[in-house]
Amino acid sequence: MNTFRLFAAASLAALSMHAHAASETWQLAATDRHAGFVPPFTGLYRTQGVAFNGDGWVFSWQYGLERTDLALNSLQRTGGLNLSTFTIETGIPAELAAQGFDHIGDIDIHDGIIYASLDSEANDYQNGHVALFNAHDLSYTGRLYALNGAPSNPHDDVASWVAVDGANGVGYGKEWRNGNTINVYDLSDWSFSHTLTMDRSLRNIQGAKVFDGALYMSAHDSTKSVYRVDLLTGHVEELFQLPVTAGAYNETEGIALRRLDDGSVEMLVEMIVTPDGNDLGAYVNLYHYTLAAVPEPESWALMFAGLMTVAGAIVRRRQG
Repeated sequence: MNTFRLFAAASLAALSMHAHAASETWQLAATDRHAGFVPPFTGLYRTQGVAFNGDGWVFSWQYGLERTDLALNSLQRTGGLNLSTFTIETGIPAELAAQGFDHIGDIDIHDGIIYASLDSEANDYQNGHVALFNAHDLSYTGRLYALNGAPSNPHDDVASWVAVDGANGVGYGKEWRNGNTINVYDLSDWSFSHTLTMDRSLRNIQGAKVFDGALYMSAHDSTKSVYRVDLLTGHVEELFQLPVTAGAYNETEGIALRRLDDGSVEMLVEMIVTPDGNDLGAYVNLYHYTLAAVPEPESWALMFAGLMTVAGAIVRRRQG
């Protein structure tokens, strides 16, 4: 192989490797700490899930929802802490609470609708459902769907989270236990459709979102990892492991992603931190990760053409 061809092959390989690496190289950009049982109690309302809503965020906690702006300033909450009695007042609508629902997991938003995973902690998470709320004011739409899993495990803890792929008309979920399948649902009524088989088993998934053809999942596993699952192939990739606080109980929770104006991507991941087992001292770390924008194919073509021009000049000088 002559010098020019060798240079071209090496350059193309380098560009390909760089493009692949850049697509999955996440950087921790910031960490916000929100106290749970110390004023202003913001951490309490950000303990289960989070979703991007176009101009702000929607968070879930066990008994309700919260809207914020992009800077995480609270705009509206349902339910909360009664400071006079220091007791929790549920924000779960009465008609849902009457059915035994007492736990909201991670949520998702599509076309102005919040899809909230619901279950009954008192019934050992055997009653998974999806309830629909309006994203602009957190009001309940009255629409509720049973969330069943695979025929082999139709009810056991299938509502820790739900993720929505509106463009393809499907929703996703997974049993909290260890397993290599993802449940796929018809988005119109959340009837079980089929399972997606992954090439490795995952356990204790607490949140997930569909983004750019993949399912990004946050896990409360031994490594507190964030994973990416290719929805076409089922290939699982561990992206990174979340920071943990020494001497504390660290529990991974929800996850959300959004694309920024410059083409980069922001990911939020929630982590409940309970120092020394002291529930009153618990707080939430909200980790902000960023993914640099990947050049468009046209940009790669221009870069490669430039390299070829340089290589050609080198060869001509050697031949001259």
